[in-house]
Amino acid sequence: MALLYRLVKLPDRFQTHVFTFVVTKSVTRDPDRDVTSKEFACGHQKWSITFSRTDKMLGAYLVWKSASESVRVYVDFTFTILNREHFSVNESFAGKQVKFTTDCPAQGNRNYIPVSDLYGRNFTDANGEFQLELSIGHVRTLYDTEFCVPTSLTSRLMHHHHQIQNHHNPAAGNALQHQYGTASPRGSKCKLETSYFTFGGFDWNLALYPHGVKDASCTSVEGRMSVYLNRCTGFDHQCRVRYMLVLGDGDKRLDSGVLDDVSDSDGKSYGWHPRYKFSELVTKGTVRVHLEMLLANTLSEVISSIVITGINQHGVSSAASSGVVASPTKTQCYDRDKHAWSIRSDCQSETVRLHMVYKDIQNVPRNHLRYVCWTAYLLRYHGKTGHVEPVPLPGAPFSHYYATDATDEGIIMETDISVKELRDSGCPFLTDKGQLRVQVEWEESYLLFQATYHKYDDVSRTHNYQMRREITALQAENYSLERQLFSYQKSMSLVQSRGTTYSDDLDPADVGDGDGGGVPVDDRDVQLHHQHQHQHQGGGGGGSGGSAFYDDGAPLQSSVVVGPDGYPVAQHHQHHHQQQQHTPHHQIHHHHPLPQPPQQHHHHHP
Repeated sequence: MALLYRLVKLPDRFQTHVFTFVVTKSVTRDPDRDVTSKEFACGHQKWSITFSRTDKMLGAYLVWKSASESVRVYVDFTFTILNREHFSVNESFAGKQVKFTTDCPAQGNRNYIPVSDLYGRNFTDANGEFQLELSIGHVRTLYDTEFCVPTSLTSRLMHHHHQIQNHHNPAAGNALQHQYGTASPRGSKCKLETSYFTFGGFDWNLALYPHGVKDASCTSVEGRMSVYLNRCTGFDHQCRVRYMLVLGDGDKRLDSGVLDDVSDSDGKSYGWHPRYKFSELVTKGTVRVHLEMLLANTLSEVISSIVITGINQHGVSSAASSGVVASPTKTQCYDRDKHAWSIRSDCQSETVRLHMVYKDIQNVPRNHLRYVCWTAYLLRYHGKTGHVEPVPLPGAPFSHYYATDATDEGIIMETDISVKELRDSGCPFLTDKGQLRVQVEWEESYLLFQATYHKYDDVSRTHNYQMRREITALQAENYSLERQLFSYQKSMSLVQSRGTTYSDDLDPADVGDGDGGGVPVDDRDVQLHHQHQHQHQGGGGGGSGGSAFYDDGAPLQSSVVVGPDGYPVAQHHQHHHQQQQHTPHHQIHHHHPLPQPPQQHHHHHP
């Protein structure tokens, strides 16, 4: 058994998710049994992990569970078995843009790790269980198909082309209309559809109207097409969808770019209406279709009544603090898992706040956590155009972990809408009935095993500390090397400015003027150079000795020793530092005593 234990979302452009599974000893105990986890969602596709076992080797696979015909999914993934002793001996394998299809829905490594190594290299605990991390990111869903153009429509397009060329002859146009007839834009004669595919837990298809949907017949002169992405299942919610569509192939290619659309409760969308002649896309009786699905999230909408009080005959509130109050009624909505939530407006502060409560928190299974992520919007009305604009709340997206309980205290979501703004006549966020409409976009929901802190959590925290300690030591070593490099550059610059060349027998400490003064190197110049260099590197290492790491507000002490030059050197590189003391004289280093310069200030910039 493989239990989904923890989840981490990385803030990168590939939307990487790191899932941690607890794998029980049944994986290694029963060679003839394939162990598969429960389904989980990532990148709007459903996945699971499965293990294969031979006499000596253990294999691991990522399985695509929502496979559809003509759909290809490309994924970056990494499997990592966590070592309980040190992160450097974790066992991993990875794949970049690995292709999943209906013919090949599982990808992995059948010779992942010897079974004996699980026990001999400290991967398993006393119960024979181990932890597996799965990183998934850069998920791309592509759908390739064709619109098959009927012969009757091809003939109609040919005569339509002649009609456009002879549009100045009304008699010819009437003859063509009499011969081929007219058809409703949504009739079967002028509608092409693709097969169904699955994305985001819904079934979809594409519908194309060669001459648009606003024309009375298929003989439009404007050359406007209409393409709709139809949702065929899951009509309980509206759905926000994002996709890219390409029609045609080669030179006859029409690209939509990124389209943001909303699929209503009937599965209909606003569609894409390019000004393009459909006949120019047809090649050998077909139109190539390339669709990339990017997003499909369900939407819920709640209405909160706002009561405006204390308004005098001039329309001005007598008491600013009591001019607007929220209605005591609570509005309720449901997420994708059909769990109930309530949202109530709070107008007791300077800005409007929304109080969101998980009503079905008692339905969370015991010893489990439910992770929920959502984005909330306030709907803004544009009176002249009638357009409704969803304005995201500051701090979105929101997320929270829920464990079973009698009641939920709720989460306060701040808005940037002042209470005074609600008192203004014609407030764009209020309807004609004085209601505040809130839209919730449900992004992700996961059910995680183990609701409390467990010994499994110690492994990742130990790895975290080990990595930070290694980074701190490397930063200290890097700073020491930067000092040596800067000293070398200063020495070379000074020698070249005086017209002197190096010889192998010349010690840079002896290079100077007649009074025996060597090359001045003081700590202020080194520190200035170090800070200046890191400013050009995006602030990488920070100030002295590298950037500081903090754990719960306290600075992390680095394991660094001080070298003979008074600067920190990584502890595990002391032997390298000691060997540098016996380098030949022609090498530039800081182990020679350098006389201090006269009372003058140096402002060197490398």
